[in-house]
Amino acid sequence: MGGFRTETSVEMLHRLTAGRFSLELCAGASGLANSVSWVYLGEDLRNVEFLRGGEFVITTGLFTKDGTTVDEFVGALIEHGCAALLVNLGPYLDRSQLSAELLARCDTTEFPLFVMPWEIHLVDIMQEISVALLDARHREGGLDAAFEAAIYQQPVPTSVLHGLHQFGFPTHAPYRVAVIHNLVDLTPIRSALNRTGVRYHIFRHDNLHVLVHGAEAPGTSESEISALLCRHSSTSVGMSATIPDLSELGSAFRRALFSLSVADLWQRPYVSFAELGALQLLFCVSDSRMLEDLCASYLGPLIAYDEAHESDLVRTLQVFLLADGSVRLTAERLPAHRNTVVYRMRRIKEILGVTLDLATEKFNLLLALYIREYLAM
Repeated sequence: MGGFRTETSVEMLHRLTAGRFSLELCAGASGLANSVSWVYLGEDLRNVEFLRGGEFVITTGLFTKDGTTVDEFVGALIEHGCAALLVNLGPYLDRSQLSAELLARCDTTEFPLFVMPWEIHLVDIMQEISVALLDARHREGGLDAAFEAAIYQQPVPTSVLHGLHQFGFPTHAPYRVAVIHNLVDLTPIRSALNRTGVRYHIFRHDNLHVLVHGAEAPGTSESEISALLCRHSSTSVGMSATIPDLSELGSAFRRALFSLSVADLWQRPYVSFAELGALQLLFCVSDSRMLEDLCASYLGPLIAYDEAHESDLVRTLQVFLLADGSVRLTAERLPAHRNTVVYRMRRIKEILGVTLDLATEKFNLLLALYIREYLAM
């Protein structure tokens, strides 16, 4: 499974309990990587509304006494994002009621369905699973603390690296860091990461989520990980470049955090540090006063004009330069009429005292525009 994980999967619980409690997997084998948040005894369909997702549900089938069918019960669990279902076969529910259609649905939805004999005591298996989940929570807390200690230090101290290695994160391996704003539902993210077999850990930090993952396994490219994280339209992600080993984790975290700020500024769901261009250089500049002076020297008059006249000439200039001086493309991207763009560009040249014929003029203005964006973050 690609190394140690604190996030417990259905497969891990299956390995732990299958022999002792005579568990049999009937369907949904492709969902064994599903992340488990807790164990839940479910006997009433009306209580399903209280589930939060990721539960390993155990039932005797008592719900059939009030007329609820097995298909209805399983469908509700799938709809609410549960991790798996274990049926204690006996007087309320027998194997014949697990229809071929139901098993096929579990396969299609990647929802593991287990059965065990009535002779097994529910309290025993629930205790076993609960202890395993509590132990995983304890280990996860230790790993949270280790990563918290690492992300603000560059290079990461040897003692911290040793601790991470003890948790299954070797120092000398490639990693990537993602900083995530408004991660709506963590359980499906963990389940999807489990399926890749990648070594990873997700933890909360300053109202954000931080993902550290190995970058060597198939299915862990920037595009694949970003697509996995940006499942909801309200989620935004900043991604670092790949680092050669964990000693550079602090640098990767800062770059991912910076990329998240750019994503918010550009109103995009995902930005990678590798695509920031000149903004990468500005990220390394510690003298913010110098950047402010440089921006004012090239754009000051135009910024002042916009503020006085409630116009948007600075944006017009930026779109024009990024369109390589094409009036047609500028008009399409603003959007505005072609004649409006021609008029605005004439005013911009007058206000700034430039011709925009020289490469140095265009470079300095574009750099100043990048600085302005950077200072706005």
